[in-house]
Amino acid sequence: MAAEVKQIRAYREQANMSQEDLGNLLGVTRQTIAAWEKGERAPTLEQLSKISRALNTPLDLLLEEADETGPSLLFRADNPEGLGPELRALLGRKSQDYASVEKMTGELSALPPSHNLEGYDPLTSEAMGREIRDWLGVEQAPLGDVLSLLESKGIKVILHPLPSEVSGLSAYTEELGGVIFVNDNHPTERKYFTALHELGHLIFHRREYGKLQPGKDRAKENAANHFAGAILMPRNVLEKELRNYRRQWIPEPLLQDLKLRYQISMRTILIRANQVGVIRSGQKRQQYDALDKKYGPTSEEPVLPPPQTLRRLERLVYQALLKEEITTSRAAEILGKPLVEVRHELQEWLEEGAES
Repeated sequence: MAAEVKQIRAYREQANMSQEDLGNLLGVTRQTIAAWEKGERAPTLEQLSKISRALNTPLDLLLEEADETGPSLLFRADNPEGLGPELRALLGRKSQDYASVEKMTGELSALPPSHNLEGYDPLTSEAMGREIRDWLGVEQAPLGDVLSLLESKGIKVILHPLPSEVSGLSAYTEELGGVIFVNDNHPTERKYFTALHELGHLIFHRREYGKLQPGKDRAKENAANHFAGAILMPRNVLEKELRNYRRQWIPEPLLQDLKLRYQISMRTILIRANQVGVIRSGQKRQQYDALDKKYGPTSEEPVLPPPQTLRRLERLVYQALLKEEITTSRAAEILGKPLVEVRHELQEWLEEGAES
């Protein structure tokens, strides 16, 4: 039981839950959770099953020491060591499960071609941003829900609670393909930027997965950041929108309007305006500091609506169920949902298919 207790605590903490939070979900007291984690008492098998669902963690990972097998992960974090072995094992399992369902249904994931980039070249990041907008089929229009758009192109995207300092990360192997993880606790505009940032790593640095040393490589981060901004707001769109404000202070109501229409943070708009030469670096810093002073360093208004529920994995799991390639209990584990909910949703999915 010692291994079980240790893993309950580890996965609870990486999910940013207090003992009281988990107790409320399970219908037990905080003291009971504490006793389990200290090894003073042992949860029943039924309680462990509930813990697994509450923490969105496979039961076997709760019962065993973390095994960091699976894809090599490229972290987007100031301190990659802050992502413990339990979290790496969990995300590795999620990516493996996703890939296995793709294989069952014959719908493999897709990625744009690799384009190896050494260092940071703004022109290359800008040009590749244009190419990816063409690949996504959006031309000059706002992207809308970036996560759903990436899914529609066959890219594996997984929302999962991560430590607050980690926006996201990505994984790649020849066998499993690429997968993008996004911090489910972050604001919507940050989720969208993070997903595109990680796509940049998968394009520019695919050969380096598994080789990244602790700490950020600033040149690689700059390349992925520029790439993400260029996709969210291309140069010609930005120049058109801000043509009356060249070398001028950009009014906050205009920044807010652009944020709502293009699903991009006001701070990223300022960075892009500087990158394309609409405003100078000094003005960018002044307006950036003004936003920090007004809203704090990690928030903005208006608040964007949350992304739509990611549906690609769900659709593939139900297809696998219909083909009898997977059991209902296994489907529930992969989707992180109770068995009864999976059965109900499968029935709804079948009815929707029959109507269409």
